[in-house]
Amino acid sequence: MLIPRYIRRNRIDMRPFEGQTYESFAAFFARKKPYIHYETDPNTLISPCDGRLSLYPITSDLTIPMKGSVYTINDLIPNQKTSAQFAGGCCMVFRLEASDYHRFCFFDDGCLIETNYVPGQLHSVQPIALHTVPVFRLNRRWWSVLETDHFGTVVQVEVGAMMVGGVSFTMDGGTFRRGEEMGNFELAGSTIILLLGPPVHNHLVLRSALVSTLESGKEVRVRTGMALGRLRYER
Repeated sequence: MLIPRYIRRNRIDMRPFEGQTYESFAAFFARKKPYIHYETDPNTLISPCDGRLSLYPITSDLTIPMKGSVYTINDLIPNQKTSAQFAGGCCMVFRLEASDYHRFCFFDDGCLIETNYVPGQLHSVQPIALHTVPVFRLNRRWWSVLETDHFGTVVQVEVGAMMVGGVSFTMDGGTFRRGEEMGNFELAGSTIILLLGPPVHNHLVLRSALVSTLESGKEVRVRTGMALGRLRYER
């Protein structure tokens, strides 16, 4: 049977999904955990998804030196008025693999202002692909403006990859709560990008366990709801 072989080959922990059945391979990819544990401290930034995290500064000219390539914010979100808010901020890239949990959550309380769709192609988001193809500029993607209670205005981008034909969102506007499901990818690996403004970038202290790996340019394995860092303001 296809799914059990895939589970063994990719070493997927199915214990959180005991008792669930799937009518198709796509349904298996979109499987839902009955409970997600997340850090409740409102000043703590949590991961919105499973994946491998990279961190990049957004320079004053709105460029991101990402994995040997250079992207502009307008490559990700074609709206100059929105993108201008993130000069001097930071970009967090969460690269999901096929074996990861493919549902993602809101990382803070707030309000979903808008979600926009950008048609594109479906290239691989593997790091090696970034050296040859401007993946985030070309790939199909969705970008949402979030007004969060503790992290200000944030843009979250969902990037389609290879067989990922779409994203299913749980809501198209309105208020949300930390840890509440935002949506899911419909098949296989993909990427989520968070754009954080300068106030957050300047006051976000990452967990010490992440710092050395991220500063070396390597990816860090993270899980949905995991604490990534905390806002600290001088008194």
